[in-house]
Amino acid sequence: MTHPTHQLPAYAAGHLTGDDAAAVTAHLAGCPACATQARAWHATATAVHDTTARVAPPSPGILTAIRRRLATTPDATPGPAATRPVPTYRRDIGTRPLHRALGILTRQRTLIRWPVWTLAAALIAGGAILAALAPTRHAAQILAMTVPLAAALAVAGACGTDNDPPAELAAALPTPPRVVLLARLTLVLTATVTAGLLATLALTALTPGGGAAGLVTAWFGPLVPLSATSFALSILYRPSAGVTTALALWLARALSTGQTAPTGLSPAVLRLVDPLWTPGPAVLTAAAAVVATTFLLSPRLPRSRHARHIWR
Repeated sequence: MTHPTHQLPAYAAGHLTGDDAAAVTAHLAGCPACATQARAWHATATAVHDTTARVAPPSPGILTAIRRRLATTPDATPGPAATRPVPTYRRDIGTRPLHRALGILTRQRTLIRWPVWTLAAALIAGGAILAALAPTRHAAQILAMTVPLAAALAVAGACGTDNDPPAELAAALPTPPRVVLLARLTLVLTATVTAGLLATLALTALTPGGGAAGLVTAWFGPLVPLSATSFALSILYRPSAGVTTALALWLARALSTGQTAPTGLSPAVLRLVDPLWTPGPAVLTAAAAVVATTFLLSPRLPRSRHARHIWR
């Protein structure tokens, strides 16, 4: 089945007529996913129309004044203010799948708020410094505690329900929210893993005798389930749930690591936390299933308990 995704904005705004409009109407009758997207676009078109209707029309003489000004300065060279680029998406992202996917992915970089990148970079850099100052035998343990936490917090901050993909779609490009979410998750995890790899390589160079492969394995294993948990809670509930859970799991692991005396944690908590930092195939498979389920459910759930719109 071919979905008329790119025709939905025009259809919702009433600009699609004739056979095209009839074809979209027939498709929406049998496709709930496209119907919910059409309703979202219709809400956006209605809001834009209501807003513009409240704006007073310009003076009749303004166009004449602009033409007169242009006619009197035909050779004028625009200054820096006139050539400053407008911060919006102005180019078509293309129709070829690979080119389009790359365009959507790269545009997420400017839409993710800077505190997300700053916090992740600070945690990874701090972990690398601590690992370099600590005895070599503790380096892997320190990285395993910092890099996964950085990834989990970055995922919650970039992908959670307090972000607004519908507003992004209206301002940037008509892309299904699920695709935007996938691009955002991919970019955040790629950036975090790359930073972790760079920190590991720097640490290996500064502390001879430590194997880079062992260090990467130590932090990449727990990164997967911790990020999956944070992602699911942030999307299905709210970012604070993902952040709080990631910090709670991190604290439980910190209290239980290297301790032979009781730490006050119940055995059930320890049984839950320990496999996250030493994940086997079952834990990794469960993490992948959690992420996949979250993607399937995300467009059907309210975007936020504090928001008035529905991410559909």
